Amino acid sequence: MLQTQLQLQLQGTSIFHQLSLLIGLSLILCITWTAYTILSPYLRVKGKRIFNDRSKTELLWTGARKRFQAGARDLFKAAFAQYPDAFYIMTDTDVELILNSKYAAEVRNDKRFDIGKYNEDMFHGTIAGFEMFEDDHVLERVFVETVRNKLTRAIGKFVEPISQEAADGLQKQWTDNTEWHALPLHQSILRTISQQSSRVFQGFPLCRNPDWLRITVNHTVTFFEAAESLKVWPHPLRPLAAKFLPLCRKLRAEAEEARSIIAPVLQERRARKAQQAQQTREKEVVNTNEEEDEEDEDEDKETPGDMIEWAEQTANGAIYDPALLQMKVSLASIHTTSDLVSQAIFNLCSRPELVDDLRKEVIAVIGQQGWVKTAIYQLKLMDSVLKETQRLKPISIGTMVRTTTSPVTFTDGLQVPPNTRTLVSCHNMWTDAVHANAAEFDGYRFLKLRQKPGQENWTQLVSTSNNHLGFGHGMHACPGRFFAATTAKVLLAHVVLKYDLKLLDGEKPDIIEHGAAQYANVWCGIGVRRRTEEIDLACPVATV
Repeated sequence: MLQTQLQLQLQGTSIFHQLSLLIGLSLILCITWTAYTILSPYLRVKGKRIFNDRSKTELLWTGARKRFQAGARDLFKAAFAQYPDAFYIMTDTDVELILNSKYAAEVRNDKRFDIGKYNEDMFHGTIAGFEMFEDDHVLERVFVETVRNKLTRAIGKFVEPISQEAADGLQKQWTDNTEWHALPLHQSILRTISQQSSRVFQGFPLCRNPDWLRITVNHTVTFFEAAESLKVWPHPLRPLAAKFLPLCRKLRAEAEEARSIIAPVLQERRARKAQQAQQTREKEVVNTNEEEDEEDEDEDKETPGDMIEWAEQTANGAIYDPALLQMKVSLASIHTTSDLVSQAIFNLCSRPELVDDLRKEVIAVIGQQGWVKTAIYQLKLMDSVLKETQRLKPISIGTMVRTTTSPVTFTDGLQVPPNTRTLVSCHNMWTDAVHANAAEFDGYRFLKLRQKPGQENWTQLVSTSNNHLGFGHGMHACPGRFFAATTAKVLLAHVVLKYDLKLLDGEKPDIIEHGAAQYANVWCGIGVRRRTEEIDLACPVATV
């Protein structure tokens, strides 16, 4: 009996010691992690000041991050007033080095500034559901090469189909009502551009599949919301948290739904290609050269020309996720183009004289040339309106995001340590030293500059430079900007020719700022009414 009691006491003591040890270790881990969280930013800036440092009453960096989210643009302005070249700042995710745009020329093609490493860390590229941003992933190679080498070269063939989808999308979203009526601008433009883009990315009839269009629109929103929900977790716990967080689970579910839609399309295409290859091998060469040429042309007509097919060609047998690629293409293009067009329309609503001039340009150019690539280039006033819109409100106040892989010393002596997250500021686009009356919107600004000798190239929407970083700059400048510009111009041509526009009473489309991001107002509606267009955009040349 005494022995049994002694054993129970020893067991109780053992359990107590184990529990105490566990609690002690937990406390040590918490204290260590808290200390690391507080001190890590200071260690990485090598003794430099973090501009929006913690206040004396703040233990963690939560307050600094919230101040950045609420007023990043004002923080940039104040910081550059004290540190004209560069400064460190705590963003809503981590400490970053903000560079003056004068450094864009040196960053642009320097491989020590790694965009893949930055994106993988920023968007959890190694975690399930976020693989589209995994560094050195085959998906990234297929994506970039397909956009640069296939999509950009094929734009001319897709101008008319893009116009057809713009017409169909606007008719559904804006209707043919000739009376003034209100509508949610951003959502209607987003859905229409999704349809236009899907015509090229996935082809017909998938571009009008409501389930597919819903996913292409919603998945981007889910992706960024899920990424934000993970950022509050410590890095070591994020893979585990991603398994349970509702937004991360939703992200994976949407990807699975996308795969279920894409899979049969891809299987049918691969089967057809295999059958054609088999027929070619079995066919005896008995036809004349002319007959062979005719048959080859027929086969070319049967081969779909869209992103699905181009990605298969680019992958060249490498294993990748076709559905995830399509989601990545949509994420990179649809929302940013929709934001640009939405803001441009807000700008046009209060400038009827500019709308009239745009109409004249569309009638003159599209009316004479039709929907061809050269006509899109000739829409120079429209190009100017879009570039000026992007100048005043780029999608972010900073661009050319990178992480340094080794030490960098700029030509003026500024040093950047390795593993430093960097961002080039766009603030010079809003200074009078670069653009006269920089705070004012002038839709004719770049058209007038374009007419001056030597100014023809950099003043175009798709051109990048130190003075206009809306699409980035250098080897990692937005590879899809040529397609985005075409899509935006085609849609705006339909808008100005088919509709009258106005702001609703009491509505003010203020820009939505969230950290470095700037968005066209997603809640502000506009008033529109159908008008009789001067030329039929379905067959413009025939109606002139």
